[in-house]
Amino acid sequence: MKIVKLPDKEDGSKQGVDDFLTAGGSVEDMIGLSEESTGAEVWDPKWPVMAEEAYHGLAGEVVRHIEPNTESDPAGLLATFVAEVGNVIGRGAHFVIEDDEHYCKVWPVLVGKTGKARKGTGQKRIDRLMGSADEEWHEICTVTGLSSGEGLIHRVRDPVIVDTDDGVEVKDPGAEDKRLLVEEPEFASVLVVARREGNTLSMALRNSWDNRPLETLTKNSPMRATDTHVTVVGHVTESELLRHLTEEKLGAGIGNRFLFVSVRRSKVLPHGGGRDAFSDELLQRLREALEFGKQRREIRLSEEVEEDYGYSATELWEEVYPDLSSGKPGLFGAVVARAEAYVRRLATVYAVLDLSEEVRVPHLLAAMAVWQYSEASAHRIFGDRTGDALADELLEALRDAGEVGMSRGEIYNLFGRNQRRNQIGAVLRNLESQGRARKYKDKHEGPGRSTERWFLTSA
Repeated sequence: MKIVKLPDKEDGSKQGVDDFLTAGGSVEDMIGLSEESTGAEVWDPKWPVMAEEAYHGLAGEVVRHIEPNTESDPAGLLATFVAEVGNVIGRGAHFVIEDDEHYCKVWPVLVGKTGKARKGTGQKRIDRLMGSADEEWHEICTVTGLSSGEGLIHRVRDPVIVDTDDGVEVKDPGAEDKRLLVEEPEFASVLVVARREGNTLSMALRNSWDNRPLETLTKNSPMRATDTHVTVVGHVTESELLRHLTEEKLGAGIGNRFLFVSVRRSKVLPHGGGRDAFSDELLQRLREALEFGKQRREIRLSEEVEEDYGYSATELWEEVYPDLSSGKPGLFGAVVARAEAYVRRLATVYAVLDLSEEVRVPHLLAAMAVWQYSEASAHRIFGDRTGDALADELLEALRDAGEVGMSRGEIYNLFGRNQRRNQIGAVLRNLESQGRARKYKDKHEGPGRSTERWFLTSA
């Protein structure tokens, strides 16, 4: 990576990497530019690219309207907007898989540098727009911070009604609205709590995403919450995420309920961006879409062959489903394990924004583009980590050893011989079966065992 200074646009405004490349600039030109920059961009060839299809319809118009006035990443703006739309419509528009109804709960986690990625700035832009479109929802249903499962359940709790000698008494009227948008600027703290044995937050989050009842089983003050619609939008740095989301169990527990989105500063605006002035026409269209989505209706995949594409949404889904639902190894595989559910949720939101009672091809393509960006973000962040601390440390040591490799004795010494040999042997066998490591036995003449050396498998 290299800090570079990009030339201004013809109108004198600053431009980002995508603008520079779109205008015909090359990577070589960019890398060769002066490093006497005020921190304009960090060029990273592994950074994911959001396909243009993701900016379909009203979602794309909103992002394009906000983007010139902020340093926030368009990918983060888009993910936040889709998530908030999904929360506003609540348990209205949905799709059905077998016997389960799936609602539009999209939980993005924006991953970027503290302060520099402008995560909070982008969140505020979207919050202001959605507050203008639905002021009551914004006042009642948006909160900040997750501290415990009990706290989350309390915000969406059912009424408590008890029988007394005088009749029925409402002991607790319950939550005014079962929709809840939780903005979590310190998402790392959620992971810390979720790792604790016996914590209730992890279970509450899993059940919220899965559309299951939430409840506490305490004897003195039991609570129950049904028909809830909880959305979580998290912000975290890459280093914090790698520090706290280290176990495959955690990744498969709550990690795969989230949509990880890499974000960075998109441009440099020394004096800040202008205040967004949303037109009455755009706000009216957004309000119409939200009201459409709030109505309880099943959004099915369209079976109509669309002329512009030559296939239907159903046919496209049948084509991509096997790949979406195939498992992937390691921690990366654990956090992207709900690909098919997420693509359908995202596609349903895009359909709602188009006032469509069916998911059509453009909606499915837009959803796939967002998911592909998220999957690429997750791969960039987690790479080949296994989610097992011992295995990951061993892989790192084999990577450092390179072509020389490591003998069994050297591997035992790596861990100070504190680990049992059978435990290390099990890890080596697992890495070998996954194709991550390979062994070579150096046969020699005479008595004694042959020397066994282990190497990191390329690619």
